[in-house]
Amino acid sequence: MTIAKPMTRSAGPHALIGIQYLRAVAALMVVIFHLEPQLHRMGYANFWPKGLSSGVDMFFVISGLIMWVTTSGRAVGVIDFWQRRVTRIAPLYWAFTLLMVILMLIAPNILQSSRYDSWHVLASFLFLPAQHPVMRSMEPVVMPGWTLNYEMFFYLIFGLWLLAPERWRAAGNAATIGLLVGIGVVLDLSARNSVGGFYTSSIMIEFVLGTVLGVLVTRGGVLSRISIALAWVVLTGGIAFAVLLPTTSSDLPRAITRGIPAFLTVGAILVLELRGRIINHKGLRFLGDASYSLYLSHFVILSMVSQVWRRLPIAPSPLSYIAFGIVAVGISLIGGALCYRFVEQPLTALFQPARRPIPQSA
Repeated sequence: MTIAKPMTRSAGPHALIGIQYLRAVAALMVVIFHLEPQLHRMGYANFWPKGLSSGVDMFFVISGLIMWVTTSGRAVGVIDFWQRRVTRIAPLYWAFTLLMVILMLIAPNILQSSRYDSWHVLASFLFLPAQHPVMRSMEPVVMPGWTLNYEMFFYLIFGLWLLAPERWRAAGNAATIGLLVGIGVVLDLSARNSVGGFYTSSIMIEFVLGTVLGVLVTRGGVLSRISIALAWVVLTGGIAFAVLLPTTSSDLPRAITRGIPAFLTVGAILVLELRGRIINHKGLRFLGDASYSLYLSHFVILSMVSQVWRRLPIAPSPLSYIAFGIVAVGISLIGGALCYRFVEQPLTALFQPARRPIPQSA
């Protein structure tokens, strides 16, 4: 093992080793969060930390950070930017969507909470929010993919601001998203059951928080002056608040209850990276690399493991719930790693254009 070198402006996203680790943590949080509905089917009805879904908020902050770091100081074409983002995100997501559609058509009994609906399927492939025919919420065929609808919308906004001088981009993105969120607040729109509410949700502010961190990384030395001890405290506290605070402050906007802790967590990781305190471990980096595959595959895997488990002669009990959680999460991790190695990587190589050196702007 080696210690990661401090980041430089030209190092790009490959220097963000700590961010890869945080991706793995965020994906694992979401996996554990989604154990709850399966446990309910087994009879468990007690407390579950809803804040584990804050892994999504960490992903959004990380997304804003990465988009800024990979475009700052570079001449990046809008179409090229969009092409790279779509070919990075879409192939694996479309593959899982197609798998779900096939199952809905030929073996609907396998699926516990899905039903075929033509518009819903089309909207899912197009990354458009549409009401789920069973859950009645704005979720696609692959239900964790609702976050990708936000990702694509953010890429649309961010890409358009690439047409402006760089000194305007951060403020422009913030103003655009702030305006949309403000409209949602004024009109009291609900992100759960309306398209307008979906695109004006406060959760989009988390992308802006990520770009703020990106600006701090590329333009100044503020982060590098923060003490290592404070960074560890903020990192620990950020994750703890991300998990626990939303369960007790549900009346506050998500951008506050989950976005701010996510912002602090990602920022603390960046401080530790800048100060050379992140261990470069190949296995941990692999988990971060595989986080997207884990995120998309775990929902199906948890459902399959749950259906098999409920057919076993195991009486519901606290011990059986714990055993199921360990087995289900373990199989999800293995499935995500295999999906990354044998599905995501080949699809990425097939669809993503060859990477070319991006010239530095004047």
